[in-house]
Amino acid sequence: MKRNDRRSARRVFGALLGVVLSAAAGCMPAAEDGQAAAGDVSLQAELTAEAAQEEPAAGLILTSRDAEENESIIAGLEEMAESNGIRLLVYTPDVSAAEAEEAGGLEMGSFASCDVNPIEYQMLGVNEFAAENVDVIAIHANHSEALESVLTAARGIGIRICAWECEVQEGCFDTYVDTASEVPDAVLELLELE
Repeated sequence: MKRNDRRSARRVFGALLGVVLSAAAGCMPAAEDGQAAAGDVSLQAELTAEAAQEEPAAGLILTSRDAEENESIIAGLEEMAESNGIRLLVYTPDVSAAEAEEAGGLEMGSFASCDVNPIEYQMLGVNEFAAENVDVIAIHANHSEALESVLTAARGIGIRICAWECEVQEGCFDTYVDTASEVPDAVLELLELE
């Protein structure tokens, strides 16, 4: 499917994804000062001018705010984006690396997703990038199974998924790479720019 066809499909199904993911957004804790919690943004209203942009776009979802790989993966993708005229968005969950690692070890079915912020924040990141009309999402998932529904929904509206280091469930990604250093090339390939 060509990029413009995927964008058209996203416009039609974008609202549906927002409804599917709105339950996850409702589980996030509200900030005490009345402001939205970090990462918790209203996204349905964002499907306007951004959706009409023709510039290819990629989104990066990190595991945590302090993961060791953050600087190198962001730098690699920023360089790739600048060299190829790609709009790059970065989503950083407001959790520590220790919290993200703990969430990754949880057994599926042993938790309510609303109790696990590292996973919830990544779900919100997928929702935000769908609203921003990205073409590709690169994600180092905090849990191999918990993100299955949101990643599958994103793929259903034409967003391609590049997973790395934590292999998500089959059918939830278009390409998988072992290390962060491979992500820029994988994203370019998914954008069909190579």
